[in-house]
Amino acid sequence: MNEERASFEAFYKNIGKIYCPYFKDYIHFTDVGIDHLRFKNKFTLRTEKDRDMRIKMLPRAIHLIGKTVTLQNRSYRRRFETRYINSRKENILTDVKYYEFVAIIEERHIRVVIKQIENKEKVFLSVIPLFKQKMPLEESDIL
Repeated sequence: MNEERASFEAFYKNIGKIYCPYFKDYIHFTDVGIDHLRFKNKFTLRTEKDRDMRIKMLPRAIHLIGKTVTLQNRSYRRRFETRYINSRKENILTDVKYYEFVAIIEERHIRVVIKQIENKEKVFLSVIPLFKQKMPLEESDIL
């Protein structure tokens, strides 16, 4: 298990950055993404099944980022983010943009989330498998 984890970390760190045609810019693969694949939030680990599924989908996410020209969703939030100011960490309320790309790759429906903190570089945040897609209601479902 530790060997698998070490090989995944080496693979992830070797990605570095991927050119995205939609942004005409690079998406950086930083510790933010690897932490989000492992943790739900700052204090909660993902289940082993969830973590492994996301890790297996990472090559598809890389493929999607490198090919996509269509954005599915964009959202803005004000959040407290850890920033380095004068050589120390501080939590600062800042604008954060999230971009979502959705695709079917190798018969798997996935969503890739990109995060950008207030005019900084865009970073890979997460890949999410979409097993159950909510279908719009038809008239026969309402009656």
